[in-house]
Amino acid sequence: MITHAPAPSTVMLHRALYMQQAIKDAAETFADFASFKIRRDGAHYAVDVSDIDADADGDVVAEFCNFALHNTIQRKKKHL
Repeated sequence: MITHAPAPSTVMLHRALYMQQAIKDAAETFADFASFKIRRDGAHYAVDVSDIDADADGDVVAEFCNFALHNTIQRKKKHL
């Protein structure tokens, strides 16, 4: 059976909710499973996700987003 890699996608993360460094940290965490390019796009950070590992368990893009949000929450707690 041939496994096909998931199609590349772009995730829009609102800058009012997500911290750029938290997104970068999540991209580093998932670097073994996909390639990430982060850019500003108006009120959002646009994250282009490509080269997604077809053999990775679960939804790499969704898990990346969860990590980016978690990292943001942790960073904001430190600044309270």
